[in-house]
Amino acid sequence: MVSWGINVKLLKLDIFTKKKVDSFTVFASLPDMGRVGGLVSSFLASNLETKHIASIISNHKPWVNVQDGVIESVKDIYKIYFSDRAKLLILTGDAQPEDHRELLELCHTFLDFCSSIGKVKRLYTAGGSLNELLTGEPRVVGVTTKPELRKILDSSSVDILGSEFTTITWFNGLILGLASERNIEAIGFYGEISDKSLPQPLAAKSIVKAFAKIEHLSISTKPFDVQYEEVLDHIEKNKGTKNLDQ
Repeated sequence: MVSWGINVKLLKLDIFTKKKVDSFTVFASLPDMGRVGGLVSSFLASNLETKHIASIISNHKPWVNVQDGVIESVKDIYKIYFSDRAKLLILTGDAQPEDHRELLELCHTFLDFCSSIGKVKRLYTAGGSLNELLTGEPRVVGVTTKPELRKILDSSSVDILGSEFTTITWFNGLILGLASERNIEAIGFYGEISDKSLPQPLAAKSIVKAFAKIEHLSISTKPFDVQYEEVLDHIEKNKGTKNLDQ
């Protein structure tokens, strides 16, 4: 009996600008609890001088969106930006892959693309870390792919992720492991949040501050304060709606 295996590509890489750089830093994170990972990477892409150089595009999703009776096919698009001034490559997106095969392909496709540009000095990622007892400014905890990198976390007042956490799931964890397998040193930042159902811009702000300190970047985090006010307004409006319904 003969069996046939078919390798179906789940993603497509579109390159708009070809880059060649001796060495550069990478920041790659996607929305997770409190959308922290997505808030950080989209902020860096928007607030540093960057150029959109490539996109990784998923296959059609098994559903369509409908608006005013008109349907539209759905794909996930992961955008890649490059800052010549900061020598920084950024991957951001609006969602995480839902299929583990697509997740693995996304990580490998992205890391292959990074290798085609030049030598990756270090890769960073970010996400949320749930702490329902959180008060005050969100703390940032971190992990590294090498024990010697922990001193870098110490220098920027980032605590080591506590022993109560034994796994980091999906893109903002897996990318660290796959980077390590390619001998790319990597650091993960996780900002503490008390509510995972709402965007948490203050956790993202704490992460950007830590990253900027390590990489000696000058970047204003004031836009996060505006986002936080918008979240508070949203909460207040929802309270008003609930009161009217009672």
